[in-house]
Amino acid sequence: MKITILGSGSSGGVPLIGNYWGDCDPKNSKNWRTRVSALISLENNKNILIDTSPDLRMQAINNNINKIDAVLWTHAHADHANGIDDLRQFLWTKKEELPVYASQETFKALTSRFDYVFSKNNSYFKPPLSVNTINEGQFNLCDIKAFAFKQIHGYQHTFGYKIGKFVYSTDVKEFPKTSEKYLHGLDLWVVDCVRYEPHYSHSHFEQTMSWIKKFKPKRAILTHLGAWLDYDKLKKICPANVEPGYDGLTVNLT
Repeated sequence: MKITILGSGSSGGVPLIGNYWGDCDPKNSKNWRTRVSALISLENNKNILIDTSPDLRMQAINNNINKIDAVLWTHAHADHANGIDDLRQFLWTKKEELPVYASQETFKALTSRFDYVFSKNNSYFKPPLSVNTINEGQFNLCDIKAFAFKQIHGYQHTFGYKIGKFVYSTDVKEFPKTSEKYLHGLDLWVVDCVRYEPHYSHSHFEQTMSWIKKFKPKRAILTHLGAWLDYDKLKKICPANVEPGYDGLTVNLT
């Protein structure tokens, strides 16, 4: 299984509009961050996309992604969902619908915003999707076992996802007790870290480090990084098994 960090940035990306880099060095390409998303490439040749970032088109081009076999949405916020229409580009020659997975809450929000995508008509101008509403716990995904678990994200919940010994946890402020069982014994944990100071709906550096110390993954990659987190400066203060994510980073898991 291969994990690719397609986008490592927070909701505005880095740089922000206005060419604002915050504390990030613009000379370091690892500070150029598109909106957060990831790709899971399975041994059975299936590609699973986590979230449809507004930057999906360029992420697919930059990483030579030619096919998607399933989509997981963590939640419906714009930085995770607004690239939904770009799924059409993967489906021109596919005869079957693309399976997409999310919570009932997420699909309700997506249907409200992108009603043409989920309508029953056979419009040529919409990506043909097969909607799979999932709850916490195990579900079948591309012929493998996957798990969804709740995360507290300010006033709402998001889903974290676990496949094998890999977990993806973006947009999380706290974990309910019932979700902690999914965070033990991990080979790789991609986890939220938006800035150094506390945030009302995202984890910050100190909190994320406390989770890593508690759950002890073999390796952790920080994602959803804001413009306040320069790659080199952040990497210097990370423990040996922790690193900042960057667009295009790949990890092979056996």
